[in-house]
Amino acid sequence: MSHIKEVVHAARKLRDYLINTLRNQHDQEDVMRFDQAMFRFECRPSLPKVVCLCGSTRFRDEFMRANYRETMAGNIVLSVGFFGHSLTDASGESVGCTAKEKIALDVLHKRKIDLADEVLVLNVGGYIGESTRSEIGYALDTRKPIRYLEAV
Repeated sequence: MSHIKEVVHAARKLRDYLINTLRNQHDQEDVMRFDQAMFRFECRPSLPKVVCLCGSTRFRDEFMRANYRETMAGNIVLSVGFFGHSLTDASGESVGCTAKEKIALDVLHKRKIDLADEVLVLNVGGYIGESTRSEIGYALDTRKPIRYLEAV
């Protein structure tokens, strides 16, 4: 039996056990809701992994390369909205943002971490700035798996 079949078999056994437990402790509506939820879970096609890129926006080229690699690997990529620290002047990023907007952007990026299955830290040359360090801490607090571009 393949590993997938073994996992499905184990999940069905667990479902049956939980349904029997629910029947003994709850009303029939609870059992039906649980069984319907399990059916939807079993029938749901496997979804692509969602990866949130974190790192200094001065590394615009590495963000682009990582976005490409992760997308070609079949993952959904969440990234920064613009490259405020980038040395290039592409896409009008030279406009910058105020201190208040920077705080809002940091909060927004943490919401992206909430949506992600894992975080990929683009620590080019080992560099991890203050915002990225905060994002890593948030990812750890929310138990998100973290990968690093370069070994730490």
